[in-house]
Amino acid sequence: MKILGIVGSMRKEGRTAQLVEAVLAGAKEEDSSLKVEALHLADLEVGPCTACYDVCAKEPYKCVVKDDFQKIIRKMDDADGLVIGSPLYFTVPARLTALCERLACLAHFHDVRKHKGPHLLEDKPCGLVVATGGSDPTLVFLYLHRFALSLRLSPIYLKHYPYYGVAGKGDLQEDPDRPLHQAAALGERLAEAVKQ
Repeated sequence: MKILGIVGSMRKEGRTAQLVEAVLAGAKEEDSSLKVEALHLADLEVGPCTACYDVCAKEPYKCVVKDDFQKIIRKMDDADGLVIGSPLYFTVPARLTALCERLACLAHFHDVRKHKGPHLLEDKPCGLVVATGGSDPTLVFLYLHRFALSLRLSPIYLKHYPYYGVAGKGDLQEDPDRPLHQAAALGERLAEAVKQ
């Protein structure tokens, strides 16, 4: 079994990456047999959706745009669970926005065109993390949550604010909400959900 972390930040060693890595470490702590991998969008080229629908509307999960999208979608398909992390930009970084646009073609293909085949990501457990400089993370969580639901992923909710996932504000080590500890706990819950 495998959990894939998608780091939506262009800063490979920033707070978003630290939170995603903490989730993956927590999952590995819960079940040492799990394979975990962090995928940094900063290392990949992902352009915007061109809304052509020449291919993706006829052939599931295919795209005419030539970049790293197909590599990402294969890794998402191979994973049994996902964690998606984003910093607060306006609302999320451009490369993560582009990935969300491109993956939305999956929802379009199945939900609008009524394709009868299996949905690639349906019911896969998904954890969300957001890093901010101190601002309210709610807008980013709402964006990522709506995105996860459109792909039929199964988000893991928390019983405390911000409910949608783990938020880190400012210095993660100094944050009184202990986001790295919470991220590890989210990873444990994600590992449990994957095993079920």
